Amino acid sequence: MVKKLLSTATLLLMSMSALVAQTFEFRYHGESLADGATVTIAAEEDEWGFGDMCCYTNPSSDPYNGLILQVLSGNNNQGSATMTIDENTFNPSRILWCMGSSCMMFGNNTSITKPFNAENGVCQVQFDAEAIQSEGHLLATLTATIGSETRTVKIKFTNGEQDEPVPGDVNGDGEVTASDVTLLYNVLLNDDYTGVVNADQNGDGDITAGDVTTVYNILLGN
Repeated sequence: MVKKLLSTATLLLMSMSALVAQTFEFRYHGESLADGATVTIAAEEDEWGFGDMCCYTNPSSDPYNGLILQVLSGNNNQGSATMTIDENTFNPSRILWCMGSSCMMFGNNTSITKPFNAENGVCQVQFDAEAIQSEGHLLATLTATIGSETRTVKIKFTNGEQDEPVPGDVNGDGEVTASDVTLLYNVLLNDDYTGVVNADQNGDGDITAGDVTTVYNILLGN
């Protein structure tokens, strides 16, 4: 009996741990991003008219017009973040990273870690690649931690490149997992496109059960 009670208590604790609410997330243009999702931004001519090609995660002063970290629950708005440049083939002259009001230039660094404060529950993520010298791309990984929770978003800047989407990848994280199927069900059942990058997986112009079947077949290796 004691062993049975201990086993039941262990299962209950595991269930309670699984139900712990997510306390923060990354958002882009007001839409929630799945953990590990990739935000892809094409280079544009700078707004000052100098002819430089640049990429910005936040093209305006409006924090909801670009990439942000949003606190969902709890009173802890302070954390630590690391930005790591994984690939850089278009060689910008300047790379700037800000978490809220805390900013740093990358220089020769490929990884920077620093604290941040999400004032009023929002921390604007400003990541700029300016005066891009050639065609190519820059891929970076941003990892943020508040308390014991960690979230990641990948940022891909492109200049003269076009990415081919990964078949079956609904949330844009570069992989095909059960999360992609879940997102499609949310679209079909609730008209909820949160975290969705590419829902039309079979290319017929509609979002139907056929798209779910397509992703399932990819997951099963068919």
